[in-house]
Amino acid sequence: MPNDRVRCVDCREPIPSDARVCPHCETVQPSPLVDVAVAVAGVFAFAFGLLLATQTIGTSRLLGFLLLVVGFGLAVGGYTRHVDRQAGRRAR
Repeated sequence: MPNDRVRCVDCREPIPSDARVCPHCETVQPSPLVDVAVAVAGVFAFAFGLLLATQTIGTSRLLGFLLLVVGFGLAVGGYTRHVDRQAGRRAR
């Protein structure tokens, strides 16, 4: 199997790495761009939450801490989901 082929997420047959639909079972393959977008949104939420938590007082400080937690979760979760999907598609 050449290096530019991956396995389908449903039937596990080898397919081209740029295929969005499996030619064998016609399952739509997940897009890695969604995971990257979630991770980037998490980084921005974390950065904005850090600014709010350190530079404000009262309710906006609480909102900043909430954004810190949510942003960290989104950034780490999006990245690990992307890594897990890539490993699953490459069947390692």
